[in-house]
Amino acid sequence: MKKLKFIAFILLSIVSMIYSYRQPAKMDQTQEKALYITLEGAFKKTGDFAIKEGMTMKDVIKEVGIKKNANIDTLPLERSVTAEQTIYLPYKRNGLISLNHGTKEDFKKLSGVGEKMAQRIIDYRKKNRFNWIEDLMNVPGIGEKRFLNYRDYICL
Repeated sequence: MKKLKFIAFILLSIVSMIYSYRQPAKMDQTQEKALYITLEGAFKKTGDFAIKEGMTMKDVIKEVGIKKNANIDTLPLERSVTAEQTIYLPYKRNGLISLNHGTKEDFKKLSGVGEKMAQRIIDYRKKNRFNWIEDLMNVPGIGEKRFLNYRDYICL
């Protein structure tokens, strides 16, 4: 009798485990991850901004807006934006220096830029066109700290 009760107990345990087993909920694979860029400067809304794949700078400006005194000439409007990109839109100022057209003497007007650094900027420009003002950080010797000092004085 004890053997029979023990076997019944084992069978009951197995059956209850089978009935109580749940399959994991299926995850929706079509859910898209949100993509963000960071906007700084003369945009009407600054901070993180959700983008859709394939958006251009022109699309971002339509959705966010810019302030009256924004220097729109510093942005490549037809260029696509990419996730995790930081975009700075400076305010209008007189005497901005064009990264794609400035001379060595123009670049030397920037604080801390001498003969050698100005030449490095020009050498970089010969090989790679500046598409964003942030591309200035690709020039050897110009890091984020220097770029932050220059970004109000340069344009494309």
